[in-house]
Amino acid sequence: MLRRVGVILITALLTFLLLQGRTSAQSASNLQADIFQLRSQVNQLRAQVAQLSRQGASPTRPISGRVPRSPTDPTDAQIVDRLATLAIEAKERLNALEARVTRLEKR
Repeated sequence: MLRRVGVILITALLTFLLLQGRTSAQSASNLQADIFQLRSQVNQLRAQVAQLSRQGASPTRPISGRVPRSPTDPTDAQIVDRLATLAIEAKERLNALEARVTRLEKR
């Protein structure tokens, strides 16, 4: 089962790389780097599969979708307000930079 997942992931990765539109004019060093990277990823996947198969006998923890909040954590509304403030500040900075670039270009 885990081996199938690894093979599927490797196949998907190779297919993605092939469909990216790589040209035949790509240099040999780039191809060698890609091959080395793929081999490294295959080795990492093999190690993960081996680790998972070793852990197969050990009990697993259920993965929770949400982490319980502590009383000091901000609420969703506070988080949205803070994000809105940050977005406004970022927009103001962007406007200031655009004005500065315009002034510099006029010189």
